[in-house]
Amino acid sequence: MTSKPYCRIIVNFADLAYNAGDMQLRKMVERHRSVVESFFSLSVLNGVVLLFPLLTLPYILRVVGPANYGIYGFIYILVQYALIVNNYGFDFSAVKQIAQHRDDKAYVKRVYNAVIACRLLLFLACLLLFMLLSLWLLPDGTQRWMLLSGMSLILGNTFTAVWFFQGMEKMRYLTLVNVLGKTIFLVLVFVLIREPEHYVYLPLLDGLGYMVGGIASLVIAKKQFGIGLAMPDWGEVKAQFRSGAAVFGSTLGMTLYRRANIFILNFFVGDAALGLYTAAEKIITGFRGIISPVSQALFPHLGHSFVGRTLRENVSTLVKVLKYMLPFLALVTLMVVLCSDWLVRLLCGPEFVEAETLLVVMSPVLFLGSLNYLLGIVGMVNLNMEKAFFYSVLLVGVGNVVWMVLTAPAMGVLAGAWGMSLSELLLLLLCCFFIYRKRKASL
Repeated sequence: MTSKPYCRIIVNFADLAYNAGDMQLRKMVERHRSVVESFFSLSVLNGVVLLFPLLTLPYILRVVGPANYGIYGFIYILVQYALIVNNYGFDFSAVKQIAQHRDDKAYVKRVYNAVIACRLLLFLACLLLFMLLSLWLLPDGTQRWMLLSGMSLILGNTFTAVWFFQGMEKMRYLTLVNVLGKTIFLVLVFVLIREPEHYVYLPLLDGLGYMVGGIASLVIAKKQFGIGLAMPDWGEVKAQFRSGAAVFGSTLGMTLYRRANIFILNFFVGDAALGLYTAAEKIITGFRGIISPVSQALFPHLGHSFVGRTLRENVSTLVKVLKYMLPFLALVTLMVVLCSDWLVRLLCGPEFVEAETLLVVMSPVLFLGSLNYLLGIVGMVNLNMEKAFFYSVLLVGVGNVVWMVLTAPAMGVLAGAWGMSLSELLLLLLCCFFIYRKRKASL
């Protein structure tokens, strides 16, 4: 009997402690609501990005075969080059501007229309340039048609305003647009790709998904934000080209070790070997989708929070985020290495079993590449160190091209796999060096 009051006191105290902890958690979530929403929206998106290739990639590989997939892989890389030009540096420079001025609707509208105008001009330039290049790079009319149909992806991307939604930290719309486009691609693949020769339709199906995403972006921007297409201010168009130049240069440098390998390997290996390399790279890309939500959510959030703070405070924040991410990145990378044989057989089929070695060699890209995104894009771009990042990426990219030209004749596709991993390692060292040097200079 006498113990009951004490028990009641203990229970009441525990209840108060629980409520206090719950209140603290709710306050923390409320304080970081935008980044939490961004993280979960991007997690859903990247879950879809991972799931859909699990459904489509094995089917496509089994239907079209390694050789035809190698041809598609080469066309796909050419389209990705055009996509990089079309994106310019707006995925980072425009995101940063909108994140820092999101409450100024007139400013946001001006940037929105200027960026779309820039992308439309870049699309027209890419269409002309790549059609001329196809006369030299592609041996027959079928492959040239594949490249032309793949340019529909660039047109769709021109109006797909994921950069706008990211800057506004409204990632649910970004997720909606991407999932809609990828669902269109998924359905069309299973409906239309039935025979080996149907591989020629794959670039067009990619493009149709992006076209749907572009239309959806325009509708959402108008309905949800009251921002529609309008004649841009041409002075602002020039300003956007200047603003994105350094990041665009960095992106081009990245293509020299992330995208250029397939292009270079095309001159040294056959279509079947190129298909093995492309399949392994697709698996790595899928797993990067698991990792990327945190970094993508942090970019606009830190860009907004870095304003008005000292360099030392911002670098300290970056280091704290890095410490939390390291164990997760290491775990994902180790999982891919240990399960490489099973992943290749499940996703690609037994005829692609030789891609296992390539997958193991590429796996450090998951760890190192994610750190480079955090330090280079999230960190250096938001810390106004775009030029240092550009020179770092350019050095790494040129080094990879030299590596590929010297080693691909003897090593074949292994040269590309090693080139990717070594390039990411070198870039990480350079990012750490420049951030450390700037922090030291500010003391």
